[in-house]
Amino acid sequence: MQPTTSPVPPATALALRFRPTRPIVGALPYSLAVTAFIMAADNITFWQRGWEVFDGNLRQLAGWGLAVSMLTLLTLTLFGFRWLLRPMAAFLLILAAVTSYYMDTLGIVIDREMIQNAMLTTVTESKHLITAHFLIHVAVWGVLPASAALWVKVRPTPFLGNLGRWVLTVIVTLAVFTGALFSDFKAYSAVARERKELLASYQPGAAIGGAARYAKMMLKAKDVTVAPLGRDAKKGPLITALDKPVLTVVFVGETARAQNFGLDGYGRDTTPELARRDVINFTDVTSCGTSTAVSVPCMMSNLTRDGYSYDRSIRQENLIDVLHHADVDVLWWDNNTGDQGTASRIAEPRRMTAADDPAACAEGECTDAVFLGPLQQALPKITRDTVLFLHMIGSHGPSYFLRYPKAAEHFSPACQTPEFADCTTEEIVNAYDNSIRFTDQVIAQTIDLLAAQTDVVPAVLFLSDHGESLGEDGLYLHAAPYFMAPETQTTVPMVMWMPDSYAQAFKVDRPCLDAKATLPQSQDIVFHTVLGLMDIQTEVRDPALDLMASCG
Repeated sequence: MQPTTSPVPPATALALRFRPTRPIVGALPYSLAVTAFIMAADNITFWQRGWEVFDGNLRQLAGWGLAVSMLTLLTLTLFGFRWLLRPMAAFLLILAAVTSYYMDTLGIVIDREMIQNAMLTTVTESKHLITAHFLIHVAVWGVLPASAALWVKVRPTPFLGNLGRWVLTVIVTLAVFTGALFSDFKAYSAVARERKELLASYQPGAAIGGAARYAKMMLKAKDVTVAPLGRDAKKGPLITALDKPVLTVVFVGETARAQNFGLDGYGRDTTPELARRDVINFTDVTSCGTSTAVSVPCMMSNLTRDGYSYDRSIRQENLIDVLHHADVDVLWWDNNTGDQGTASRIAEPRRMTAADDPAACAEGECTDAVFLGPLQQALPKITRDTVLFLHMIGSHGPSYFLRYPKAAEHFSPACQTPEFADCTTEEIVNAYDNSIRFTDQVIAQTIDLLAAQTDVVPAVLFLSDHGESLGEDGLYLHAAPYFMAPETQTTVPMVMWMPDSYAQAFKVDRPCLDAKATLPQSQDIVFHTVLGLMDIQTEVRDPALDLMASCG
């Protein structure tokens, strides 16, 4: 008797008949196809810059492009042995889609500093970079290709045969890479040395290299012993002779660029309040970095921009420690991404929230007006010499419209979304200028609060950590590598205010300071000038970098 089989339902039979067959390909064709897609779809800026760098020479661009393509193929091959190949391909496809979006639309380079910024940022700050356009781009150019890469089958081979092919592929890839470079080594070596922005736009290689350098930097930073600095610090005769405490408020500004600062000659009046107060405006100031993660620790150190590195900065004490050694109270109030590790040895930084001022946080995120109420409450309680650092949110993008209350919108129409593609350049600039104008208002109100005090001797220093790009040359936001950063990201405003009570107590030569305000300055002066403002004597205070040294 023949066994019977259950009949296949018609719907199932039809589905089986038309079910697509998963293609089966060899590992090398698979890797070449993934590499070709990444180089074509995710490296638009790379090819555009290459065309400019090689002045339209197709032969040189092709040789350079072939060499860089081999780097992608090598990465996929090295980390995609056997069953790892498809997951690695999917990872590279999604990563390249993410990094290419920021490179192609905002001009943002994902390097070590950018990865460091991402690791130190807050959810509130980072969420503005996850826009609808970004998600669509990653879905179309990352998730869909990655899904296809996972769907395709790679032809299985015995382990030894696979190993042999893997080794051969690595050797041939390196040979092609070397041959492409040596086809015009003189030109390519010059480009590698002098036009680093070209390799910085290579996706996802720039991000992978940046991640590797960041990991190396973090590994070196483990179990660091912090060296003492300025343990000899003490208060000088001028401050000890006073019968009142000195309060210096240091605004660590965020993303204010000098080009849009009214006091620095901008065509718009973005600083009307500071212009009405007797401030000293420094007209030519450069930043240490183009991101908070670099500039803030650099400002707090005595290393200067030329000598600064993350590793060196964490291996020694900083300005906050030296002030503490001199028996000065140090406070850090934060409306941004934290003190970047500079203040934690002295006191727990205070994070500003809606509880400090509900009105300042009524529109979803706290504007810098959140400092004013707590400051007014704290002033009567200050009985010791104090330096108060106020870390502002300032003009941090892309959501400039959230950095000021709607009632403070002076320039319109202003961009009301972090999606720059949905706004005109004029709308983006209007929103940014409104944020600068609100920063001006907050600083001016702080000055007024301090000027009304009779129980402290006050002073104010405002200095932005870095600037911002607003679409010039296709660049937006900040954190460009310093070697390729435009002046809009490295030239920042700086303002100092001191009332007559301070000038008299510290014998300040105001014309001397006014003269220094017209000379080129940099964030190198912060460490030494804050010590000078507080009359702190120590061997680590450098008179050449202390604005007060020869003016008091």
